[in-house]
Amino acid sequence: MNFMNVKMNLKTLTSSQLLTETKMIVSEERRITAKLIEHLTEINQRLLFLKLGYSSLFEFVTKELGLSEGATQRRVQAMRLMQDLPETRQAYEEGSLSLSNAAKLQSHFQAIKKSGATKTIEEKKAIAKNVENKSQSECDQMLFRLAPELPKPEKTKILSPTARELKFSISEELFKKIERLRELLGHSHPNATLAELIELLVNSHLTKLEKAKGLQPKMVQKCDERDQKPAAKTQKSADLNQKSTDKNSDEMGENPKTRYVNADQTDKVDKSNLVHTAAKTLPAGIEVMLPVGVGVALPVGIRVALPSAMKRQVWSKADGRCEYEYQGRRCSSRYQLEIDHVNSLALGGSNELSNLRLICRNHNGFFAIQTLGLAKMSSFRK
Repeated sequence: MNFMNVKMNLKTLTSSQLLTETKMIVSEERRITAKLIEHLTEINQRLLFLKLGYSSLFEFVTKELGLSEGATQRRVQAMRLMQDLPETRQAYEEGSLSLSNAAKLQSHFQAIKKSGATKTIEEKKAIAKNVENKSQSECDQMLFRLAPELPKPEKTKILSPTARELKFSISEELFKKIERLRELLGHSHPNATLAELIELLVNSHLTKLEKAKGLQPKMVQKCDERDQKPAAKTQKSADLNQKSTDKNSDEMGENPKTRYVNADQTDKVDKSNLVHTAAKTLPAGIEVMLPVGVGVALPVGIRVALPSAMKRQVWSKADGRCEYEYQGRRCSSRYQLEIDHVNSLALGGSNELSNLRLICRNHNGFFAIQTLGLAKMSSFRK
């Protein structure tokens, strides 16, 4: 009924009145959007989205506030731009800088930073000023002229419930490698498309990683369901190879802070004191790597390099997903997962399996802030 009244009232307006009211609504929409961005800034600074169980501000806005992915991306990028260049908020509210162009500007500055180059605040202000009162196309052209060497942003488009279109640029060197791969697979995969090559590579790498992290039974089940017995042997071999790889990696210098207790010498010493003695005699910051199967208790309050078998148990228990929960909502992130201590080592926590959890890097930092304080973890917020 109210909607009908609005329609009827609009019919009574003169063309001049209709245009005036429309402009007022657009201006009010900009003001409200700017206010929303201001609220998102405060939510981001408080890390409130992490407390609520979301792994990122983007996920919070799409799932908690219900905005589309495109609308969220523009607002979050504009928020970051306005934090860096406060004057761009006024330009947006006045209508000289569109939300889309504000997002494009921030993406441009991020791409420059990622490439290793730098822009001063004054240079950024000048670029932002030149973008004012320009269409999206004009903005794209100007930013391309400023940095033609920067790769175009990756884009994903949903074509159907079962298909997506990906757009991204690659180097000439990578293209030649892809063509070489196509040649080498000519017999087993004749006339393979790029999509088929990508799927082949992803499946191969994904299977190895999931098995190494103990996720094989749930996440790569289709690979082994045709023949369970050989799969079991394969898993056993993978576990043995992983142990060897983990040890060799660290001994080759990939983790210079790790030292090993020699498994061959464990029969000659008192196993009950093995780890504690090593931990006390090593310099500060050096971690202890226990050989799998030694059967000694891990020390309390001392950081050690966990055995690979224990790491796989943690991953398997969590099903390869962040275990942070808030009021029944569990974080959905499977990105940058890290093994964390429920009760912090700094407060006397143990290295036992029951005190270990799998959480995403953002929630790990969030817990660190709660435990150690914001002053010590200020770098996490950058």
